[in-house]
Amino acid sequence: MLKENSFKKFLEEFVAKVSAKAKQVNKATWILETTGSSDAADLKADLDIEYRMFFHDANVYQQLLQWKDEKHDPILSRQLNILIRAFRQNQISKELLEKIAQKEAALSSSYGNFRAHMDGRSLSENDIRDILKKEDHPESRKKAWEASKEIGEILAPQILELVHLRNQAAQALGYPDYFQMQLDLQEVNPEWLTQILEEVAQKSDKAYGAILQEIERRQAERFKVSISELGPWAWGEPFCQEDPLDAQGLDQLVEGIDIALVSTQFYQKMGINVESILAKSDMLERPGKNQHAFCINIDRAGDVRTLNNVKPSIKWLETVLHELGHGVYELGLGEQLPWLLREPPHMITTEAMALIAGRQAYREDALAHLIGSSPEKEVLRKKANISLIRRQLIFSRWVLVMTAFEKELYRNPKQDLNGLWWHCVEKYQKIQSPKGREGKFDWAAKYHIGLAPVYYFSYLLGEMFASAIQEVLPGPLYSCDSGKFLQEKLFRPGNSLAWDELIKNVIGKVLDSEAWIKEFANNEH
Repeated sequence: MLKENSFKKFLEEFVAKVSAKAKQVNKATWILETTGSSDAADLKADLDIEYRMFFHDANVYQQLLQWKDEKHDPILSRQLNILIRAFRQNQISKELLEKIAQKEAALSSSYGNFRAHMDGRSLSENDIRDILKKEDHPESRKKAWEASKEIGEILAPQILELVHLRNQAAQALGYPDYFQMQLDLQEVNPEWLTQILEEVAQKSDKAYGAILQEIERRQAERFKVSISELGPWAWGEPFCQEDPLDAQGLDQLVEGIDIALVSTQFYQKMGINVESILAKSDMLERPGKNQHAFCINIDRAGDVRTLNNVKPSIKWLETVLHELGHGVYELGLGEQLPWLLREPPHMITTEAMALIAGRQAYREDALAHLIGSSPEKEVLRKKANISLIRRQLIFSRWVLVMTAFEKELYRNPKQDLNGLWWHCVEKYQKIQSPKGREGKFDWAAKYHIGLAPVYYFSYLLGEMFASAIQEVLPGPLYSCDSGKFLQEKLFRPGNSLAWDELIKNVIGKVLDSEAWIKEFANNEH
């Protein structure tokens, strides 16, 4: 009991300091991502270093390992587990910690400030997507697609520096590379991950092949070229990760719709209020701002916000619902939990909530609740439902590309990375590389490669979990019964359970691909 009390005393003192610093880091992150300023990048890097130094003391780490050998109640044991993993990855030199933090902040600033150029004008990511959605002329589309890759040449040297530093840190801790280290620290078995991803690839291959044939046939008709002449420029966004069919037509579903308002009303049907999230969120695009979308919990005490770049499109309806899904998860974490446990145990579980919410932008029944059930939009709602199936199959292939590429990137960053990139694209997405991409940096144009490493597999595991959740919900997602179920089973436990145990708590079994395959790849759609 005396030793347990000493751990409790350590926790009390340590958490008071680290929680205050974490709040400072998150506020600085918000400033950086909403402005892209170099001063904000410097501030973020400095605070990030200060935060990581809390987990740097080797003597404290050894004491934590000693406490691990003692008996504790489950809540104390879980906090100890979290601290040991946090300390483990920071048992490297202060110089290396500082370099990584500074490089990450600089990369984030570079990304936020970049805009592509085409025909003498500056283009945001939304602008490029708009061209790829609406333009019918192949040459104009090719120029837009190539412009979307310009950022890769700028970011690649910075990313490779970070890959080297991350690998250096991992190897100093006894891991073969950073990818393998991250899986271990995230409590993910690498053999299991490989097995379940390959299983999805194999079981969905026939269904994906069928929709790819349909996509290529319709692309060839639209752009008046042969199927052999098609390339990634024919898709609706730069990475061929979304459904390119009917996108322009589906946007008619949200014409005149206030996306934030209908999203608020949707969550209200679940018995969840998101107004506090939206009140602090940054919703519209502008220069210097991160062009993606994310949710951040500033203080684990109710300050939850989202960043978006909303345009009147079904994609942005999906995205706002998705980010608010993360937000309601964060707000729903058990208030009685200690600070260390007021977070999801893994991105898999919070992604599942965000993904199941985002799907509602395409579900025929949910759309009626989101935008109304007017008869003139019935055909479009049915098309959206079909698009959801295509989207799931297409996106699953994109996750396979990202995961395979990242694993190899960290295993051997000196190889021909653009060759590797297109090898993965051709293997999983079955899309041929355009001519002339040798020596380019197409791989570095993807945000997550540099700034959200070893994350992407969580999306597909999250999709599997989302489909499994769908099977056990007591009603449609947009019902108070389902909202209550998710709050009690998924949100409230926080990080008191490991991610695989939390999944069993929600669906009553271990995670597998069965529900997702049944829902999206059963070849009967």
